Amino acid sequence: MNKLTATELPHAVVMGLSPTGLHVVRELGRHGVPVIGVSAETQAGGASRYLSGRVIEPDPMRKLNTLCDMFPVCDFADKGRKPVIIPTSDQDVDLIIENSERLARHFSFQESYSDGLASKIMDKESFYDICGSEGVEFPKLWKGAVSDIRHLRDELRFPCIIKPSRIHEIKELMKGKKVWMVRDASELDEILDSIPDDSIMLLAQEIVPGPESEIALYCGYFDSGSNAVQPFTARKLRQYPPGFGSASLVQSSDEHECRQITEKLLSSIGYRGIAASEFKRDPVTGKWKIIEINVRPSLWFSISSGAAKQPVLAAYYRLAGLDVALPELPQQNGVRWRYLLKDLWSTWFYRANKDFILPPPDIKTLGGSKKRISAVFSMDDPKPALAEINNFVAKGRQRVRSK
Repeated sequence: MNKLTATELPHAVVMGLSPTGLHVVRELGRHGVPVIGVSAETQAGGASRYLSGRVIEPDPMRKLNTLCDMFPVCDFADKGRKPVIIPTSDQDVDLIIENSERLARHFSFQESYSDGLASKIMDKESFYDICGSEGVEFPKLWKGAVSDIRHLRDELRFPCIIKPSRIHEIKELMKGKKVWMVRDASELDEILDSIPDDSIMLLAQEIVPGPESEIALYCGYFDSGSNAVQPFTARKLRQYPPGFGSASLVQSSDEHECRQITEKLLSSIGYRGIAASEFKRDPVTGKWKIIEINVRPSLWFSISSGAAKQPVLAAYYRLAGLDVALPELPQQNGVRWRYLLKDLWSTWFYRANKDFILPPPDIKTLGGSKKRISAVFSMDDPKPALAEINNFVAKGRQRVRSK
């Protein structure tokens, strides 16, 4: 088809303006898509030049009401093209799932948010059940409420990790951590004592040994036929917090086996939408074990466009009903992505903590980088980097005052 102008392209609504959302804003904005950014607070992505509008609203229902008022059904009933909504956090995915029937009248969004699959994958317990039925290996798992896990203390293999089945439901309690690391039974008791609600489903899971540089990543968009579009793979070299966190240093690489496993799994269950999987290689067996799949863009997605892959743009075109086929170019390996402020902290952590539960990552395992990308800074859109620094300073001051 001929290239559409900005006035012909449907709006994209990006929920969340952290560096994860910032990539989505830039990816779409650079291709002429009018983008509305939505967040609960001031975030780095809100300073992007590629935004045509912003909504800052902490209350979830007022946020939904505002968006539906901005894009009434009558505006596109005749044109047949709804604006596309893309969430970049689990909380916003949940909000769409819970209100999918109403939102479907105003927006297009990926099918997994309305067919039940996203919910099953986000719930770690049901996700590992799916993996087990599909023959995908994952770290050994124990599950139960707080009291159940306490009774399993003699059966658990230490060290292990403890995490909620749905992490975002008690995110504040975890104070920025993705998991709790447990070295022995006494640490287990201390962590369980800090969780007040016995109704929360917890997962205790074996730690796959070895450095975090043995973690492989995959992302892609699965179309209406559950076929992978613009697939991309990389290796996580370092993360924040160290050991069990989000990527802070990533390099594009050919992770063929992890791509095969992910595409077979998601195609088998009929998944449709953006997906990002994470694996870690077991040094004993040499096999890859799946850690999780995100049903939305992940923090490190900006490396994909720097390596000639554009899963977010492909998703937008399909969801907007536009007949635009992106060229399936081979990915460029050796592209290195870094979230500078957090990676500096993790680098210092490994130098200062020689007795950490995991060995330090080998960031030279893939050789040198051929190209470098920042998680936040971009020459054509510099203001988000300044906003990010201001946010870090403001949060630091707030923590000092609270003490």
